[in-house]
Amino acid sequence: MSLLASVPVLSCGAAKTWETGLLKNEAAEWDAMQRAGSAIAGAVSDDFREIGGLPAGLRLLVLAGKGHNGGDAMLAAQALLADRPLAMVDLLLAYPEDSLRPLARRTFEGLRCTAGSRLRVVDLAGLKAEMAGYDVCLDGVFGFQFRPPLAAPMAELLAWVNTHPRIRLRAAVDLPSGLGAQNAGTVFRADFTYATGVVKSPVLDPAQAACVGRLRYLDLGFFNPVAGVGDPGPGSASPATDYILLSSILTSLTQLRPSISDKRTYGHLLVMGGSHHYPGAVMLAVRAALRSGVGLVTAFVPEKFAPEYAATHPEVMWVGCPVTSTGGLAAGSLPLVRERWGRASALLVGPGLGADPQTTALVGQIAGEASVPLVLDADALRPEVMAAA
Repeated sequence: MSLLASVPVLSCGAAKTWETGLLKNEAAEWDAMQRAGSAIAGAVSDDFREIGGLPAGLRLLVLAGKGHNGGDAMLAAQALLADRPLAMVDLLLAYPEDSLRPLARRTFEGLRCTAGSRLRVVDLAGLKAEMAGYDVCLDGVFGFQFRPPLAAPMAELLAWVNTHPRIRLRAAVDLPSGLGAQNAGTVFRADFTYATGVVKSPVLDPAQAACVGRLRYLDLGFFNPVAGVGDPGPGSASPATDYILLSSILTSLTQLRPSISDKRTYGHLLVMGGSHHYPGAVMLAVRAALRSGVGLVTAFVPEKFAPEYAATHPEVMWVGCPVTSTGGLAAGSLPLVRERWGRASALLVGPGLGADPQTTALVGQIAGEASVPLVLDADALRPEVMAAA
């Protein structure tokens, strides 16, 4: 939904301020929740394809808190059931029904109305006794405003779900329950975390990677400039230092190109990589470059690979380079690259280079001298190279 190429990652406190300023009334909150529910359902369906696709007789377990995260999870369940007449949902309300906040209650009543007999409201004791299998478990117990300590019944619930042997995919709404500005001792262990609207910084904490699983950003338009919403970046009240790239950054590549243009109009990328031990990585990088739409690609590879690679991708200009005794690119490759970077738009160095000391020294020289935008990847990401760049 966003027209931006990236969106900021915010702390939990900054996200609360941001969303409070954006969602000024119940109507705006309800609209955002509906978009979140639909987006979560679509993301679950897409990601489940990795293990065969959602079955017609989908069995869904939803853990719902009393706030918006619970509402988002229930709306996602409603959307998943709408397309699958044989699907069933077990709903565990983490708090008594009468404690549900207005919009969470609204989603609960909507799910109960539309699902009918396909909905069961369950408790942990019943789940433990039955030990039923589930295709998907949606976690919507706590949101980003969670503060420890975690009550014993909640800890027991999360621990049981984390160790249940018959749940095929676990998905967290916004962020796993128990994760926030401060974390609980027990955290929901998600296979996928669907960050809705704003990516909160705890989900990027490497120490929480096992609980977050694979992170997906679901764009709800919270940073859409058309809606008059800006970016809380440097200089604002809630500065952001990290950003998430959106697929819209590639939008220009999907447009028709002007008829009065040629390959030189679209840039010239140099790619340097490969070794006798790792011959495939540089080929993958070159193929990615070709798919990006760049006009010209010149690739510097070990000389024995150049003829074979040229037969595979004749549209690339392959330059065979001298190698060391271990099969890495040798110092004599530098003049070959140097004489061409004056005509280049960018230079990528690293895929499959290996760890030969002479190769590493060569990359350090290139990093220090290159007069074009430089991307260091894979084996080029070494302290001595970074120091020279």
